[in-house]
Amino acid sequence: MIAVGLEGDVAEMYDSVQASVIESVASRLNGFFYRCQNDAGYTMLFMTDGIEVMTGYPASDILNNRVRTFASLIDARDAGSVDAAVGSAVERKSKWEIDYRLVKRDGKPLWIHESGSGIFDDQGQLLFLEGVCIDISPQKEQEGKLEQLVGRISGTSNDIVEAVQHILGELRTLKLLALNARIEAARAAEHGAGFAVVAQEMKSLADTTREEADRIRSLMDTLQTLLKSGS
Repeated sequence: MIAVGLEGDVAEMYDSVQASVIESVASRLNGFFYRCQNDAGYTMLFMTDGIEVMTGYPASDILNNRVRTFASLIDARDAGSVDAAVGSAVERKSKWEIDYRLVKRDGKPLWIHESGSGIFDDQGQLLFLEGVCIDISPQKEQEGKLEQLVGRISGTSNDIVEAVQHILGELRTLKLLALNARIEAARAAEHGAGFAVVAQEMKSLADTTREEADRIRSLMDTLQTLLKSGS
């Protein structure tokens, strides 16, 4: 009887130490470990306390669907892709890796990366799902800023190309006008007014070209600033 009791104490101590180690590792990952059923609500059988730090909801509320299901925390925009990723991996008996959003207690989204897999018995029957979820909101925020920066750089580059093409067009027109000016100059005695019109048009085009060149210099400065901010 003493031996049986001792074995029970040792087993309980081992479970306690194991849970403590798991919790410690999860806290360093800024995430949580879980074990759940493969049902519509992803009924949690085990979950570390990191879920509360991340979402504001304590694990005790979610375990066994005591207050809410884990599925209810998944952003409605991502629920379908999560179910599809889990279902496909379980069918293939492989792991899944997916990024999706949880909705925190304050209503704000929280991006997480989940890595999980199904646990099967010797007969190949699914017992439960296990995995880890890590907060990746900072990375997603940086990705969003990078996408905005790339968009601004692309827009500025397009403006530069457009301005250059406009200048090239103006230069082609100036070349034609210069030819016309030579013709008008040869006939100046008879058609002096025509030469004046061409000369005025050439001046106008030169002014426009100068303005476009100044615009390109400004856009290039903007582009350099954008590139430096992204480095």
